[in-house]
Amino acid sequence: MRKSIWTFVVVLLLIALATSACAPAPTPTPTPKPKPTPTLSPPTATPKPAFEGPIKVGIMTVMTGPAASVGMEQRNWAKLAVDQFNEASGIPGIEVEMVEGDTEFDPAKAMLVAERMAADSTIYGIAGPESSQNCAATAEIFEKASLAYISPSCTGSDLSEQGYKTFFRVVPRDDVQAPADAIFMVEDLGAKSVYIIDDQSVYSVGLAEEAEKKLKELGVTRIKRESISQKDSDFSALLTLVKAESPDVVFIPIQLAAQGAQIAKQMQELGVKAHLVGSDGQFSPSDFIAGAEGATEGAYVSQFAPDVHYIPEAESAWKAYEAQYGEFGAYGPPTFESMAILLDAIKRAFDEDGKITRENVLREVKATRDRLGILGFKVTFNEKGDATGAAFYIFKVVGDHFELVKKVEME
Repeated sequence: MRKSIWTFVVVLLLIALATSACAPAPTPTPTPKPKPTPTLSPPTATPKPAFEGPIKVGIMTVMTGPAASVGMEQRNWAKLAVDQFNEASGIPGIEVEMVEGDTEFDPAKAMLVAERMAADSTIYGIAGPESSQNCAATAEIFEKASLAYISPSCTGSDLSEQGYKTFFRVVPRDDVQAPADAIFMVEDLGAKSVYIIDDQSVYSVGLAEEAEKKLKELGVTRIKRESISQKDSDFSALLTLVKAESPDVVFIPIQLAAQGAQIAKQMQELGVKAHLVGSDGQFSPSDFIAGAEGATEGAYVSQFAPDVHYIPEAESAWKAYEAQYGEFGAYGPPTFESMAILLDAIKRAFDEDGKITRENVLREVKATRDRLGILGFKVTFNEKGDATGAAFYIFKVVGDHFELVKKVEME
């Protein structure tokens, strides 16, 4: 009996082993995959804080008095530059404001305007002033305020020789214009005798001296110099003396075109047969040509800017100007260029914190390189603030307009 039981147990064990051998292997429990480490998104850049406060630019020129027609042309072109900049979203969310300052063509008044603008911390740059004497009078004020100013018409050679860091201009210097005028008088007009009349301003005396120096270098020995005041209106006594000298050329590097027109009229009345040559102050179709009632026909004028009607890059600007303001001379486009350069510098001058300073604007004006605007050359400021590539142009009065005769580039 006991043997049978053990036999039965053995049989059960053998069956269990056989069954175990035939059963499918158990499926291994999968090892869980490690969860991927989440990738962190790059930190979102902190938005620049919104700029608080207005951004203003100044225009300084003569808006009243005998040269107001020229100054208002400059004012209007500056306003066009500001309006177009704002319309093109020059600085998103900010509309640049233009502050106007009338110098009245007077250094004392110009200084008051400059002091007022320098004291306004929301003004970040100036287009102007309009004349060499006013640029000279206001230089220290702008320098102390670190306020960049770009003149569209200050040509005095000494202005960029004083070491000022805030002074810039888009026009060439008198030490280019006066020699160019002298060379033209001798080589193109055959002058052997020249009568020079200045108006005692910084601009006028500088041009007269430079021209006289170059004329002597060219062998002209008969040179006479005389001065007038910007308040004079009758030149008959002076022109009687001029007639007695029988000069080949009467050179008038004066600032007021209305005075130039009156000189031309009285030369005609007195029978003075000399060629009349003027500097850029005479480049005014309304005052010098129309105001002379034909007496300036055939006169020559040297000018620091071209006729932008013939510059492709300027077409949209002059068409917009004429549609809004009408005809213009040569003083306006350099003012547009000065303001446009300033506005571009202001746009670049914002720092990482969305702030702007006059020092940053000054830095960006200095950094202007190869900027092709409406004057037909690429503006780059040298270390003195002069624009390399600027040139003088000599025009002749033909009918009711000026026709280009010659271009003289700066070296």
